[in-house]
Amino acid sequence: MKLMNKMERKFGKYAIRNLPLIMILMETIGYTLSMVAPNVLNYICFSPEYICRGQIWRLVTWVLMPPSRLDIFTVIMLFFYYWIARTLASTWGDFYFNVYLLGGIVITDIGMMIAYPIFQSIGTLNAIMNIGVMSAYVNLYYIQTTILLAFAFTYPNAQVLLYFFIPIKMSWLGIFEGVMLAYSFVRVGMATPRLVILLAVLNFILYFLMTKDLSRYHPGEFARRANYQKKTGQGGSFFSGSGSQGSGRRNGSSAGSRSSQEGMFRQGSNTQGAPNTGASTSRRSTAGFTKIYPNGARHKCTICGRTELDDENLEFRFCSKCEGNHEYCQDHLFTHQHIKNGVPGSDGQV
Repeated sequence: MKLMNKMERKFGKYAIRNLPLIMILMETIGYTLSMVAPNVLNYICFSPEYICRGQIWRLVTWVLMPPSRLDIFTVIMLFFYYWIARTLASTWGDFYFNVYLLGGIVITDIGMMIAYPIFQSIGTLNAIMNIGVMSAYVNLYYIQTTILLAFAFTYPNAQVLLYFFIPIKMSWLGIFEGVMLAYSFVRVGMATPRLVILLAVLNFILYFLMTKDLSRYHPGEFARRANYQKKTGQGGSFFSGSGSQGSGRRNGSSAGSRSSQEGMFRQGSNTQGAPNTGASTSRRSTAGFTKIYPNGARHKCTICGRTELDDENLEFRFCSKCEGNHEYCQDHLFTHQHIKNGVPGSDGQV
């Protein structure tokens, strides 16, 4: 996580802006070529044989390859993928979304170029066929599927209208897509499509391992939560995955704007202001002064006890719905219970 933040501060200015729109435009160009000049696709598809002969542009131009025929459902899905990609880019920041999408492309290139000599060395008819179908299976389809999984992982409680009229929570849609990925992996009988699926999923896993703050799983974190629960008499567990769980209170027909609001905790985000959750920024002082804790910290999470001295990348906010000045880190702002009369209330999560 710290490495990603350092990379963002150093290279964030070079991030490609509006990458979701560029992604959809490239696919649109690919569909257009498939209808008006299908022979052109033979010169831009992924082909390790021609790449080894010097046609290195194929390492990039395969993103133009259409994964299916163009019909009304394809158009709807392109709009849907654009919406979720744009929302993630707004939430994570352009740099992080660049890392995810471009990382998926690079991992696919590396994986397929490694597989090519392996298939060649095997030399069987099946191995030669796997090389031949690379041009058909190497496209953005599975990378876009994992973008949907990333959105479901980030905002599991967000509700969307599938095909504009079917309401469904992103958590269920993510589970469905995960099951379909597993089914596709089992159903196909060739190594190439299975490898393409594995590479897309590998990119998904690597991204969240690099960006996940694993410090909440440290034993000291459990001790701090237990100590807080003991002091407040709060039963149950405060253990939660991330602040995105709070998005359930903001479900509705338009999840995009709400998703963008929650993304303001990402330091590299393009959004401005504070989330509309009754929380006010802790950067301002109260009554002309800022409280300083015994260890010299200025900000401290009420739940986990972490301060900016524990992690310089933590963001803190006050909750205006809690009685008293209670401050929370970005992991607990959306998941805590409002404190009334000195103890967490029974009115549910934020």
